Amino acid sequence: MKGFLTTLLFLIFINPLFASNISEKEVSNAFVAITDLGYITAADFISLNRKNFDSIAIRISPSTSLPDAVLFSDADLSFFLPYFEDDDNSNFLSSFLPTIDPFVSERLKINNWKKGEAIVTGAAALVFPNNMTFQQFLSSFQSESLPKVGVSFNYTVSGTLFESEINIKGILIVESDSYGVPIVSPLRLTINNEDYDLSFFERAPLLLTMKNDI
Repeated sequence: MKGFLTTLLFLIFINPLFASNISEKEVSNAFVAITDLGYITAADFISLNRKNFDSIAIRISPSTSLPDAVLFSDADLSFFLPYFEDDDNSNFLSSFLPTIDPFVSERLKINNWKKGEAIVTGAAALVFPNNMTFQQFLSSFQSESLPKVGVSFNYTVSGTLFESEINIKGILIVESDSYGVPIVSPLRLTINNEDYDLSFFERAPLLLTMKNDI
């Protein structure tokens, strides 16, 4: 646990230096890769049969049973689709739990990540509403009324889709709108140590943009 925490703090608060001449398409694809990994992690967390991916570590708060940190280690986006294509939700208990596996499977099929195209390393810290428990989170998820969750993250994205590594660090809020649709509101973003124009996300919403959309 101590080693996990040390790595998490290092990744979140230490800014590596990278070249800043990257295209908007590369930035968009980097965010799509991170978003897909977010969906993959969320789907695995609420699943009855956790997949325990080697490249994804989820730290659970003992007091709430909710994740307070997520660590990605050389997570290649091409690796995950087969785990969501298999229909493994046929047992009795799983029928009572919410799942986003079909959505994740469809999204990964559309993005069709090839081996080595996008590889993500980094960490995120999550803050849920005070005293919210896992059971309360599942209830809000099932009622399509997601609680407001704060996320602080630092990721490095590399692969054949990118001329060089892209470091993305920021703070954002995830919540649902009045229709129950999840929305992401970036509060601050830096890309390769430079503040990034948040108006970019008016044209490329984080949860909706797909690979090579821009």
